[in-house]
Parts: sequence; structure tokens; C-alpha cells
Amino acid sequence: MRIKPLFQVFVLLAVLVSAFGTGQQAQAQSGTVEIVMRNLTIWDSIYTGYVDTTRYEKWPLSLTEAHNFTVTATPTSGGLSPLVLLLDSNSAEISRGAGTLTSQQPAGSYYIQIQPETTTGGTYSLTIREVVVPPPDEPSSVSVTLDPPSLEIGGTGTAIVSLSSVPAEGYTSVEFTCSYDPTFVEVSNISANTDLFGADAAVATNGPTNGSFIVAIAGTNGNKAVADGAAFTFNVRALQVGQTPIECRARVSRGDNVLVEIDFTPVTLTITEVNIRGTLTGTVVARKLVTVRLLNADQTEAASTTAATDGTFSLAAPEGSYTVTASAEGFLGAQGSTTLTRNVTTQMPQVSLAAGDIDGNGVIDQFDAMTIGMNYNLPIPAAADLNDDANINVLDLELLAANYRMVGPIAWQ
Repeated sequence: MRIKPLFQVFVLLAVLVSAFGTGQQAQAQSGTVEIVMRNLTIWDSIYTGYVDTTRYEKWPLSLTEAHNFTVTATPTSGGLSPLVLLLDSNSAEISRGAGTLTSQQPAGSYYIQIQPETTTGGTYSLTIREVVVPPPDEPSSVSVTLDPPSLEIGGTGTAIVSLSSVPAEGYTSVEFTCSYDPTFVEVSNISANTDLFGADAAVATNGPTNGSFIVAIAGTNGNKAVADGAAFTFNVRALQVGQTPIECRARVSRGDNVLVEIDFTPVTLTITEVNIRGTLTGTVVARKLVTVRLLNADQTEAASTTAATDGTFSLAAPEGSYTVTASAEGFLGAQGSTTLTRNVTTQMPQVSLAAGDIDGNGVIDQFDAMTIGMNYNLPIPAAADLNDDANINVLDLELLAANYRMVGPIAWQ
């Protein structure tokens, strides 16, 4: 008859040894209560412990970044009602909970203290689980994009109206109300993308009149819009120079006979004068960077550019007749004439600049050669370094000699 009580004592001792085993560290006294430090590696592991009115257990908690977490102490014997306390690094209480505690804390050092809520002690199991807070759903919205984003007067583009952040449960119907300034824009060719609402969606349009129109789309046979995408398109024709907003607002239905307005993002259309510019291209050969200029009849500059290292260039200017020049440091320039036509590319013939006009007076002569002699084996002046190798010597004189007595500018026709 004594075997059963002895067996119960043995079981209790086994539980206590498990609770106070390798996890137990140095103890500290707090009045008549013994505070026992325990080891803790956080997130999802299960720990066991024992507390009563004379013994509390304290678990260190170290966070390297902010966390949302829940601490749960579940009694496993003795009728224990565990109380969970969250303490800061100085053991000051932050919060408490009966059996469970949920908290959000920044990075830092903390303690989890377990103690009995009543006078009854016993064993418990402890878990700490991170609470993953899903990001809030983005609110649905409607937006307008323009292709192209700007137009010339009389030009036509396409406006694309799209839904975004459509919820998983979807929308059974959407009503779009679009507005624009009819003095700037003319709207036509409204075309719904019925695929957004599944096969064979129902579409109704009203307008456009007085700068607005309505497009309503509803799924049929139980179909819904369940993904982001373009709902419909329409054409816009530019009427006058300026900037004008185009916006489409939307109200959605989830099939509950209620229309809810969603966010919207307007777009601004820029309307410019008709392009009356033409383009001039060509190739200028020289050992230096070449500048190409277009000059008006009064010799003022209409446009200019620096040719690429291979001598090719392209520049645009209003249609009309120009003088075109090419120049490079230490070279005779080239000059010709050209006429640009609206939206037409005109190509100049390839021209090679003559090396040797170091003083820039339009003649290659002995004075240019003297400059080479005065600066022999020097890198400057750059105009005398005709082969652009950072050293003025006989190789530059050789280039000059090939064009000796030549007068510029070279005819560029």
C-alpha cells in the first residue's frame, strides 16, 4: 500500500529536476521570494518550469530588432494559474497577463517573469511565438495613363483607364465617371476591356457630352473582376496649347447592392504647338572635337552641337534656310548652306577639315608653323597639337605641311 505514495513522490521529484536542470543559473533573493534565472532561446521552442509563492522564474529575452510576440505559460500540474510579466532591462514591469501576454517592443533586453497568480504553485510549459502582422491591403484605385503623354495640336493619343489593388473577392461591377476640359480635348472611341470581368461582360456607356462620360461594366454568369488591369480605353484629340487634367473616378460593387467610391489618380495632358522643326545630320572628319552650328540670315546661332568622336552629328531647328559651319581647334573650318523642312531629316555631305590653321585667321601659313616651333615638345597650346597626342612636334608640322597655303573656310556642299 505504500508503493503508490512513493511512486507519486518519485514523479514529483522527476518534474522538479526537469524544471531546475541545465537551464538554471545563479539565483537572487527578493524579499521572501526566490527569483531563479533561466536560459531562453526565443521563438517557438517549449520550455518547462516550476513556480510557487516562494519561487518565481525569470527568462531573459534579447531582441535585435522590433518584434510583435506572444508569451504563453500553460500550467501542467498542481493547479497553477501562471501570471506572465514583461520586464525591461532594469526589471521594471512593462506589462502583464494571466497565462498569456502579447506585446510589441523595439530592439533591446527584456525579461519574462513567471509567477503564480494565486497561492497554488506547480509546473508549466512556456512558449514565445512571433506574431506576424500582415501588411494592410492597399486600397483599390483607378488611374489614367496617356500614350503618348503629350500631344501636338491636332494630334491623337490613347487614354488607358486601369484598376489596381483589386481584392481577392473581386468586384461584380464598376462604374467609371470620367471628366476632361472639352476646350482642350476631344474624346472618342470609348472601348471597354470586357476580359477584366470574364467572358461576355455587360457594358453600358453614356456620353461623352459637356466634358464627361460614364462607362459601366458588370460581370455576367457570376464572373467578377478579380485582378488588376485595364478596364477600358478612349482616344483624346488635342485642340489647343496648354495643360489639362483628365480624371476617371470609380464606384465599385461587391454584389451587395452597394456602390463604394475608390481612390483615383488623375493625369495631365500637355499640348504643344505643331512641330515645325527639321533635322540636319552629317559627318565631319577631323582629329579634334568638331562643333557644328546653324546660323540664321543675321548670323545669330539657331542651333549647335558637338559631333561624336567618329564625326557624326544631328541637330534640329525650325524649318527654314541656314548657314551651316563646322569648326575644330587648329583646323580650317567648313561652311555651307542648308534648308530644313518640317519633320524631314536633311543630310549634309561628309567633309574633312584641314589641319594647320593654328592662329585661326583662315590661312595655313608660316606663322602657324612658327607656333609649332615656339612650343616644340610641349602639350600647349592645344591648337598647335594637331594630332591631339599631347605633344607638339614634327608630326603636327607634317599635318600642317599637307595643307600649306590653304585658305578657309572649306566649301561644304
